[in-house]
Amino acid sequence: MKKSLLSKQIIQNFFEGKTTRMQNILIQEWLESPAHRELYFQWLDEWETENPQYTPDVERGYQRSLHTVQGNAEGPGAGTYPLQEGAGTWRGRIFVVKWAAAASVALIMGAWLLSDFWLYKQYETGYGEIRTVVLPDSSRVTLNANSTLSIPRFGFAGGTREVKLKGEAEFAVKHTTNHSKFIVRTPDKLEVRVLGTEFIVYSRERGSKVVLSQGSVQLRSLNELNPKPMLMKPGDVATMSTQGTLTLKHSASLSAHQAWKQRLFMFENTPVSEIAYQISEHFGVNVVVTDSTLARRTIGGTFNASDPANVLKVLSDVLNARVTHSPPGEDGAETFVIDSNHL
Repeated sequence: MKKSLLSKQIIQNFFEGKTTRMQNILIQEWLESPAHRELYFQWLDEWETENPQYTPDVERGYQRSLHTVQGNAEGPGAGTYPLQEGAGTWRGRIFVVKWAAAASVALIMGAWLLSDFWLYKQYETGYGEIRTVVLPDSSRVTLNANSTLSIPRFGFAGGTREVKLKGEAEFAVKHTTNHSKFIVRTPDKLEVRVLGTEFIVYSRERGSKVVLSQGSVQLRSLNELNPKPMLMKPGDVATMSTQGTLTLKHSASLSAHQAWKQRLFMFENTPVSEIAYQISEHFGVNVVVTDSTLARRTIGGTFNASDPANVLKVLSDVLNARVTHSPPGEDGAETFVIDSNHL
């Protein structure tokens, strides 16, 4: 059974505690996709509507326990013991108790495994995809390729607005009447705090970056023991290293940082090794530069970012280099190798 083929019936079996250990593992993997998580919520809502939870008669059980302790077999509820009832009725009660216990275990396990899932709604983009979403407070977020934005499912617009970003996105934050702060957090503990402005946040394995177009932004690296805020002005570009160190550059050219919104790559004296990295990051392919001298060469220009093969074809013409292509390997990614023509 593949995780992409999990049916509605299997998920409903999970709610009832009827799935196997292997199925539970597959369900957990299946729920890694935001689209599957939304479907999970929909099916959970349907299942709860069709299967209202068993509600015990607490008062009746309490009175029975009192008479049992006092040794009064003729008290209230004495005529309801299993030996006084039909076998079908008793078996029905056993089934209800077992079902309720199994369902409780399944729901508790689900809550433990999926705590972030319950608390956050996720928007994500695939390789080569750009997507714009409007948040509950009317702020607009444009996600670059291979990115994930997480926002709280509950109370987002009521107080401080906090989101999580992995990847790259442009934020156009709506200023609220109560001046509530908008905070972006990244996996490497960068905190971006604003009231209302436009800026880009980039956060991937090699570090984070903030590009400010309008307004003002306050940054903190929470990797430090007593983090000091760094203030940004329009035209500033701030970077945070993998060690958590913040660096600020004033009056930078922002066009190269914003080009991805028009599905373009814009390079300004950019090393070929960095270009290869950006293509890999955007399209989910492997780009290898075999010649170290070629990797250090720098070029400038604007390239259409609709397809990796087209970008690399233009790049090879500019560099007078050769590009060879290999089909997807074990990691599922295509490989492009750039080398010098004289090799």
